[in-house]
Amino acid sequence: MQQLTLAGATLAIQATLAHARQRSLAPLAVVVMDSGGHLCAAAREDGSGFSGIAIASAKARGALSFSMSSRAVGEVFGGNPLLAGMLSVTLEGQMLPIPGALLIRSSGGAILGCIAAAGDAPDNDEAAAAAGLAAAEFE
Repeated sequence: MQQLTLAGATLAIQATLAHARQRSLAPLAVVVMDSGGHLCAAAREDGSGFSGIAIASAKARGALSFSMSSRAVGEVFGGNPLLAGMLSVTLEGQMLPIPGALLIRSSGGAILGCIAAAGDAPDNDEAAAAAGLAAAEFE
């Protein structure tokens, strides 16, 4: 059975940050959470905003809550700002429906967790998280 490990989470974070540095993105904060929304690992680059971990965490928890990327959450609920606002209140602010969080899945499709980045433009955050996800190995 595949699982989220600290080694895999750390590798994913390192690859996310390497992608960001190669493209001269703004300093990022990156989190990896398990399928229950519990923090497995996090990193905040020097110079990143003080709220980066909180923003990345909200992207990740929103994605995990609805079993889809944070971009998809935004596409589903973005057309209905009242519903998006109410869901954010229900989730105690732990939903940020903008790109930057991607689900980590087992080879069989089960959700193992989520990786999320924050600090640059949302599309760049998502691309960095995708690079981290691609580099990670979950056993």
